[in-house]
Amino acid sequence: MTNKPKKWILIGVGVLFAIFIGLALTWIIAPSLDSPLLTYASTTNNGPIISGISCDSLEHFNIHIHAHLDIFINGKPYPIPADIGITPNQCIYWMHTHDYTGIIHIESPKDRDFTLGEFFDIWGRKFDNNQIFDNIVGKGGSNNNALSIYINGNRVSNSIDYREIKIDAHDEIAIIYRTSPDSIPLSYQFPKGL
Repeated sequence: MTNKPKKWILIGVGVLFAIFIGLALTWIIAPSLDSPLLTYASTTNNGPIISGISCDSLEHFNIHIHAHLDIFINGKPYPIPADIGITPNQCIYWMHTHDYTGIIHIESPKDRDFTLGEFFDIWGRKFDNNQIFDNIVGKGGSNNNALSIYINGNRVSNSIDYREIKIDAHDEIAIIYRTSPDSIPLSYQFPKGL
């Protein structure tokens, strides 16, 4: 009778040891969703492709440029949100923002042009020659309704498709709906290194 309890104790210790080893291997081999290892893994396409732009697990640097966007609605600045194009702990689009400064980061593995329309697609907001957000040119019967764009202080012709405006390094892009601000931004002072 004394051998049976020892046998069950040994079996129990063996099972606990196997469980411990299994948990330890799982922790080492498969990091949790919050793990930085998973965030920087080399897998791609963790989010839907928007306008041909992927949402990848890491930033790329084949193309690495920055531009600045100002939006004015009825003469007042409209805030550009942080983290446009970033899904925390999942992926980051090749075009995105990190903070509230209005700086658009373009960090791509492909050598290609990026447009203003693509940025708004990633943002998930309406934008074309006749509309920005819910503001529509001519809505309300006012002749003051107008949508204009300035690149580095130069007005873009409204005969050009605004969505197709190419974003170049260090562009200062100002989108103005109706009333202009006191002054049109000519440039932006980017932080050192951008």
